[in-house]
Amino acid sequence: MLRLVVLSGVVGVVASSAAVASPFATSWSSFVPGVGGSATYADPAAALGSPTRFTGVQFGFPGAVTPFNPPFDPGDFVSIGKGGSLVLGFDHDVQNHPSNPFGVDFIVFGNWFYADGGGFASSKFGARNATIEVSKNGTDWFLVPGANPTSGYATLGYSDLASPYESSPGSVPTDFTKAVDPSFDPIGKTYAQIVAGYNGSGGGTGVDFSATGLDFIRFVRLTNLSDSPGSLNIDAIAAVPSPVTASLFVIATLIAPRRRRGC
Repeated sequence: MLRLVVLSGVVGVVASSAAVASPFATSWSSFVPGVGGSATYADPAAALGSPTRFTGVQFGFPGAVTPFNPPFDPGDFVSIGKGGSLVLGFDHDVQNHPSNPFGVDFIVFGNWFYADGGGFASSKFGARNATIEVSKNGTDWFLVPGANPTSGYATLGYSDLASPYESSPGSVPTDFTKAVDPSFDPIGKTYAQIVAGYNGSGGGTGVDFSATGLDFIRFVRLTNLSDSPGSLNIDAIAAVPSPVTASLFVIATLIAPRRRRGC
């Protein structure tokens, strides 16, 4: 429900918490574990809500999530083995917006990360042979050509940390609904350069589903192919808001119940 309010003579529109859509997946409808997935990370509900900002508490090694320190606590992500798949659903229509920055409509987050080569990102770990499909109704599926959930950027929880191995949360959360400029290459960059290159984004793999011909979607299916080198670990998906809904997504992020681990 939207209602008008007047503050100091200014008329505005406020959305009630029950009516504000979440930028993140709110449901899952199918989970096929596949072969080789981890039993420790077998809960598909771990992929609902916000991506992880702070991890390691359960293992006794707490730390902020950075491109060099990925999420690893049970409950941070779900592990999809070879041949397995996961279907996640949004609580609203995610539109195909050609005017979105870099054409990105939604973003996929996992626990891929960059190896620390003495203060710079030397290589990327966690890449898998996987596909992304989208659907309006959860029944009719369309493959997003060339899209791989692990092809994008490692997660960054905060933009104000001096080190990628901080044991306390930062005070400036990144924006998980903002895509990284796909021309940015983190390999060979220092942590500070990576943070600057993300430009306030929380990382992830940006997906443009315009090639499917769909004007909107509600469901995303992530499949780990049988020839993948390992399990596909999915933390969350996030819709990129259109200019009309961007402010409501900000409100939703602020008022939504905090999902797990310091999100």
